[in-house]
This record gives sequence, structure tokens and C-alpha cells, in this order.
Amino acid sequence: MRAYRALLPRTVKSAHWRRLHLRCSLALTRAAAYTEPPMHAERLASAARHAQLAGSSRRATALLAQASELRSGATRHGEAELTRGMHALRGGGAPDAREALLLAATMLHGAGRADDEVTALAWAADASWTAGDRTGYLATAQRLGTRAAAPGPVRDYHRGLAAALEGDGPLSVALLRAASRPAAGDDGPDALLHASRAALALGELTDARDLSTRALAHVEPHPAALPAVLGHLALVELAADRYPRAASHARRGLPIAIAHGHHNSAAQLRSTLAMTAAMRGDTADCRSHVRAALATAQAHGLMVPALMATWSLGLLDLAHNRPREAVERLRPLVRGGSGLRHFAWHLRVIPSFVEAVALACPDAPAPARERDLHQARAALRTLEGWARTSGDRQMKALTLHCQALLADRGTADAYFHRALASAERTGSGFAPARIKLSYGMYLRRHRRPGEARVHLRGSRLLFESCGAEVWAERAREELRAAGQAEPGTRPRPLTRLTAQQLRVARHVAEGRTNREVATLLALSHRTVDHHLRNVFAALGIRSRVELVHALASGGESTALGGG
Repeated sequence: MRAYRALLPRTVKSAHWRRLHLRCSLALTRAAAYTEPPMHAERLASAARHAQLAGSSRRATALLAQASELRSGATRHGEAELTRGMHALRGGGAPDAREALLLAATMLHGAGRADDEVTALAWAADASWTAGDRTGYLATAQRLGTRAAAPGPVRDYHRGLAAALEGDGPLSVALLRAASRPAAGDDGPDALLHASRAALALGELTDARDLSTRALAHVEPHPAALPAVLGHLALVELAADRYPRAASHARRGLPIAIAHGHHNSAAQLRSTLAMTAAMRGDTADCRSHVRAALATAQAHGLMVPALMATWSLGLLDLAHNRPREAVERLRPLVRGGSGLRHFAWHLRVIPSFVEAVALACPDAPAPARERDLHQARAALRTLEGWARTSGDRQMKALTLHCQALLADRGTADAYFHRALASAERTGSGFAPARIKLSYGMYLRRHRRPGEARVHLRGSRLLFESCGAEVWAERAREELRAAGQAEPGTRPRPLTRLTAQQLRVARHVAEGRTNREVATLLALSHRTVDHHLRNVFAALGIRSRVELVHALASGGESTALGGG
């Protein structure tokens, strides 16, 4: 009931604006009947825009069709394709939307409709990006960059991204910086949204949040425009590791998107909710949103939501200490071969893939270990190139973290220190927490428990502040393994076991043979033997029967004479 009361004022306000737009549409339609062309057509087109803002797509389409009948052939054709492309971008196939919008831009250019041509090109660029069409995106961005009618942030954002994709770092940073600082006249919602995207691409998260919040204020009276802006604002909060806020924006936008038939925005919002659920370690919620997001993304050719949804499952694997599963899930996103590798978004997955490889390799058979390390190093080289090219400060910190994870023992400390210093300058909380956790685990493995505890404690506190409870628990487990007991408790023998040793012990206690455990965990038979000997030594036991009792009692030794 409390949640309903909180939602009611916003719902009433939204309904109020929908009614106003519908009244405007009806009034303009009546007025059009008493005017001559071309004003008749203009009023019908205005009535269609208000119908669209009221959420009445069917009425908008019918009014645009009437307006088009009164206009010249090129204008009529261009408007029809613009309408078709807009509807496809919101609720249909992204490739279909791109083709319709590019055709609309060509028709409208010939008819001298410069503003509408720019609108069509900007939407076509978005469709190409969402569909993962690198060639199409670059070509559309180039066309858009030559149009004087384009608002500065829209033009410079797409030109800046295109420059980054083509390897021109200085030009990219200059254009994105210009886009992120809109002039006084460029303060409409589209310009502000593109300015926020530019700031996000630069890793300037505070500016990105401020700009998208201003865009949101502009579109609050127009419910049909809310899902796209809320979806972007959720991505900004996701990048800033503010997961509860990201989830709040996505949850607000999702029912609006569904109500207005914006199924593609709904898929994007669901993939964001899947990511936030993964960071909480909520398996059921994460998988539910993944299923819904993928159902739409796969049907409509939406590569970005599909990648994010699959990535969230990999993050869930990492959160629950399943690095081998994470490697296999994230590999196609980084290397391709499954239709999920996006030409730009795959870069954001690389740090998770490298982390999964680094965690999985110690227990992997030699051939798998060599293959995974080779692929992780190749992915890291790609990430290093992008970090040099782009101005994204957060990406630079994550690149240093990857270098630390794959470094040899002589250089790892230096990379970890540089990664931490870089991450702490980004304003993010989660990135430094992950790096501290990795560094603490590295120090513990190399028998430096005192130093490890310092970083693990910092990691736990940062995870707690981000609302990433499952990761905070990971840090607590590592702290216990490093010799720090929880307040008011005494150390339990099970905490002496590594995560892999505990997995082996549990499978053996369930009655499996060493060879069966090796097959199940993708380990060699000798590795399982080695882990089991260490388990027996750590728990002070001598048989599998005693192991069953030790696990059942939480690790208290049941060996003869163990008292």
C-alpha cells in the first residue's frame, strides 16, 4: 500500500499530461478541417505529434497518413518512412528501423526538410548502434556530421564516437567534450540526452547524471518520451555503481514502456534490471529479467540489450564464485561467434572476462588454462588500445586492473597500486572495491595475510556502500580465509579451505569418486587428489566418513581424539 501511495501522484500527473496532449490533438484535427493546404497538412502533422505524446500510436499514424496525402510525393514518402522507422525503433526490428529511417532521411533531404532529415539520421544512427552494425553506424554518423541543422551535441556526439571507433583518440575526445557542454541554445531534451551520452563516453559520470536529469525534467510532461530517457539515466547510474538508483529508474520506466508499446526500450530496461540483480546476487530476479530481455532482443535484432542480459549472467557467476562458468558465458561476448559481440559494447565486458579467467585458471587443466590466458591477453590488448584512444577514465582504471590480474609476480603489485589510484579518481565505488578484493586475494595467495586484510576490509566496506551485498559477502569470506574472524565468533575450520577445496570436499562428501569430481569440476584427477589431501590436513581428519561429519558440523573436527 505504501508503494502504491508513492506511485499514485506520479501516475495522476502522467495521466493529466496524456489527457492534455490528446485534447491538443483533437483541437488541431478540428482546426485543420477549416484551413487550406499546406496549413491543413501542418496542423494534421501537429495533431499527430500530440497523439504520439499522448501514447496513441494508432491515432498518430492515421493523422500522419492524412497529412501525407496533402503533401508532395517526396515529402509524403519521407514522412511515411520516418513514421515507420520511428515505430520500428521503439517496438520492432532494429535493422528494419535503420533502413526506413535512412530512406526517410534521403527523401526529406530532397524535399528541403532539414530538421526532419536530421531527426531521421539521428534515429538511424541509434538503430545501427543498437543492432551492432558498425559499418552502418559510421556511415550514418558521417552523414549526420555534415548537416548544419543538427544540434551541436547530437552532431558532435556521433562524430566523436565514430572517431574513437576509427582510432583517432584526440579528435574523439575533443568532439565528445564539445558535445558534453551544450551551448545555451542546445537545451532541448534530445540535445541534453546526447550531451549526457558524450559525458558518459568520457567517464565523466557526474556531468552525465546532471545532463540526463535535466533531459528528464524536459520530458516529464510527455510519458511516451520517458522510457528512453529513464533507460539512459539508469545506464549512467549503472556506470557509477549506484545500483539501487539504476534499478529505481529502470523500474519506473518499464511499465511506461510496456504501456506505450515501446518494447525495445522495455528490453533495454530489463537488461539493466538484470545487471542490478546480478550485483545483488539475486539469481531468480536476474534470470527472470534476462529471459524477458532476450525474448525481445533476439526477435528484434537488439544486440546491446542481448549483450547486457548475457553479461549479467556472467556477473552473477562471478558474484557466486563460479569463475569457470563465467569464462564460458562471457567468452562469446568478447570473441564473437554467437552473434552477441557488439563492436563497441564488447569492450565493457573484457574486464569481467579477464577477471573470470584469472580466477578460473589455477584450477583449470593445462590446455584450457593456456587457451584462456591467450584469449584474455588478446582481449586485454584490444582494451589497452581503446583506453589509449578514448577519454574514458573508468575504462583506464579497469584496464590497469586487468593488467594486474595477468601480470607476473614481479610486476603485479605495481599494477594493482596504479589501478587503485586510477579507480579512486573515477567517482565509482564498485571498481575500487573489485580491485581491492582482487588484490587482497592475490596477497593472501602469496602468503601476505596482513596486507591482504587491509585491502579486503576496504573492499567489504565499499561493496556494502554500493548495495552489492553478495560481493560484500565474498570479501568477508576472503577476510576469514586471511585470518580475520567475524566479531564475536571464533574461527571455524571450514574457513581454512579455499573455495575450490570446499567444492571438492562437498562433492566427495556426497559420495562421488575423485574421478567423478574431476569430471564435474573440469579438473584433472591429480588436482582433485591434491585438493582432497589438503582438505583432510586442514580439518584434521583421515577418512571420507569423517569428512561427511566435519561438513555437517560446520567444520568442527570429528577425528578420533579430536575432542
